[in-house]
Amino acid sequence: MKFSVLVALAAAGAMAATPSRRDDSPVYTASKTFPTQGFDGMYYMPEGTEQQPRPKINRVDGQGYFPDSIANPYYIPPRPPSNEAVYPRKKESGDKENVISNIFDIGHQLFGNGNDNSAKCKLCRSALSSLKELVLIDPELLPEVAESICKTFNLATLFGLANQCEGVLGKGAYGPIAAQLLAYGDYSGDSTDGQAICAMSPVQFCDWPDRTLSDDFLDNWFGGSRHAPQHVVDSWEKKRDQAHQRKSDNLLRVAHVSDLHIDPRYLVGSEANCQYGDTIECCRMNSRNYGKYAGYVPWGQIQPWMIDEPANYWGAYKCDTPWSLMGASMEALKSVGGESGYDLALFTGDITAHDDIFHYSREFVLYSQQAIMDILKEHLGDTPLMPTLGNHDSSPLNLWAPHSLPDGRGNQFSWDSDYVAKLWSNKGFIDGDAANQVRRHYGAYSMSPRNGLRVISLNTDFWYKFNFFNFINSTNPDVSGMLRFLTDELFAAEEAGERVWIIGHVLTGWDGADSMDGPSNLFYQIVSRFAPQTIAHVFFGHTHEDQFHVYYYNDNGNPTTASQDTRNVVANAFVAPSVTTYTNLNPTFRVYQVDPETYEVYDFDQYYSEVDEFDDLINNNRNHGPVWRHLYSARESYGNFGKSQSAGKYVAPVQLDQGWWPDGAPLNASFWSALIDEMSVNPSVLDKFSKNQSSGSKKGNTCENDTCRKANECYMRSGTSTQGRRCNQDYASMARG
Repeated sequence: MKFSVLVALAAAGAMAATPSRRDDSPVYTASKTFPTQGFDGMYYMPEGTEQQPRPKINRVDGQGYFPDSIANPYYIPPRPPSNEAVYPRKKESGDKENVISNIFDIGHQLFGNGNDNSAKCKLCRSALSSLKELVLIDPELLPEVAESICKTFNLATLFGLANQCEGVLGKGAYGPIAAQLLAYGDYSGDSTDGQAICAMSPVQFCDWPDRTLSDDFLDNWFGGSRHAPQHVVDSWEKKRDQAHQRKSDNLLRVAHVSDLHIDPRYLVGSEANCQYGDTIECCRMNSRNYGKYAGYVPWGQIQPWMIDEPANYWGAYKCDTPWSLMGASMEALKSVGGESGYDLALFTGDITAHDDIFHYSREFVLYSQQAIMDILKEHLGDTPLMPTLGNHDSSPLNLWAPHSLPDGRGNQFSWDSDYVAKLWSNKGFIDGDAANQVRRHYGAYSMSPRNGLRVISLNTDFWYKFNFFNFINSTNPDVSGMLRFLTDELFAAEEAGERVWIIGHVLTGWDGADSMDGPSNLFYQIVSRFAPQTIAHVFFGHTHEDQFHVYYYNDNGNPTTASQDTRNVVANAFVAPSVTTYTNLNPTFRVYQVDPETYEVYDFDQYYSEVDEFDDLINNNRNHGPVWRHLYSARESYGNFGKSQSAGKYVAPVQLDQGWWPDGAPLNASFWSALIDEMSVNPSVLDKFSKNQSSGSKKGNTCENDTCRKANECYMRSGTSTQGRRCNQDYASMARG
């Protein structure tokens, strides 16, 4: 067995841990005034809390300030600039009318009654072939045809598009992207590109294709070195044992923030309890609660009688982060760092607001990236920050194209990677070599912020299911080459005796809803090869919820066969909760305590502010902003394994101290897998976890039955999409209410 057993830690000399508690003690009270330091000026600064501030954001590329119109809450562009649309090249000539007629004939069969699943799958793939034929004749006709298909077959309801067929599939949004997908994908014969797309459909017309990786593939991928050399294992075990016995009193403090989702178009007093119709985003000038008011509102003329729940100055449960809350969050982050600040900081993606695809633009994304890096730099000072990109940090959102696309289309997102390379470098977050890697590897890079630690940041859009470019050449689990980059960096770290943190945005596992099978499977094999001796931890965001999942050893290319036994666990992924309150969450950030030699996490503390208190701040004209509190310590909340020990279910290779995880042991993969074992015999621990999952939000749901608890235990053990899909899908986002 590849995973080497941890040394048993004696209880002698170890302090018994204190009982679990939810502290709730205030740690910082934010100012009522927006912190303007770090910005060159303000386009608008409110006298009180009547409206959101609008700072002037200066571009890093020397092109001056972003215009106020980008962040003006009274102006929301109806569509992206037309010059941002990228189509495939026209390849053929043919009878467009006949092709379109055939497409609609197939559509009536596909979406009509009758036909078994096998027939539906064939029809879906046939439809893709016909659409490809149309795109090769006239790619710019596809958006119009797609809009018509959407309306004819009521796909708005099926795909959750409300009344937005035209906007979502239009020329400035996903229409041109769909044309590229169809032009460059292979839908002939038994090709699995089409099967994967049809499996991705909400009604799942086809089964997901098998993405097991062969022995030949894995031998080639790892250059014949599919297992860590013994001297590497021995060196790691020696370092680990010394660290665990030492129990350093000089632990590093590492801040972790994720999913900030700044909404510069947040309008105080607009509808905070909106319904999906004109927009998916609440707290906007065009947000509506149709049970309250469904009419048109002229510019700046929202009246209280039109609104079911007015958007609070400090934020609201169904909305993204206004500037007021962003400023308060950054102040709290700085305050918790104290006079000495943090040793390191991680940011795991998603800066740009949730919004309709047709409200995105390149300028909106770049404004958001610049603004957030500005305010992070101002409040973190000289703390080394390791950032990564989220799926919302491109336009159109969710997308990045591999360089392998023909016709020069592989460079269509270079505007984004070039800008963030310069931005992150300008702020001092990454060095020149890493900046060059960002340009070459879609925003991914590797660097060593401290001796003995290598941080590898990945653009996880290349395993995200909603990055439609991943369905082109989908049999290749690494169509972008990013996982090749990761593997080569891990080999280099292994040779140098370094420990590695991998950071990314979209998680590979949990419920299986987000990652593509092939890339997440390959990532699982990579983790199995390099953990625990080289990979210390993996850090994600994306779900907005406080979660984790673990990786068990697997080297046969099929993670569904992995033995999910704590004795086989090799790594864990921390999934950090969000600063944004979207949806039904409290704003949150996290601080880890980390060993300075092994770079293992020994504990983390979660901090939050209660959204339910925001109305009191306004209604009673308090002279301060949101109050930030300590929510919980991971070690104190989850470190008692007494029930599983008594039941004979505790199998982690660490000797407990009176039922508690000992002080000398880190919160490594064994801890988190053993925690799942504890949850299986002690439901109160999972109940506590589910409350923390929403950062203490009163709007969040909790697990209150065995079905939910079993589903969550399954998510926690799932490190790939194929593993996660085997779990009950009804409880994956319990925190969101």
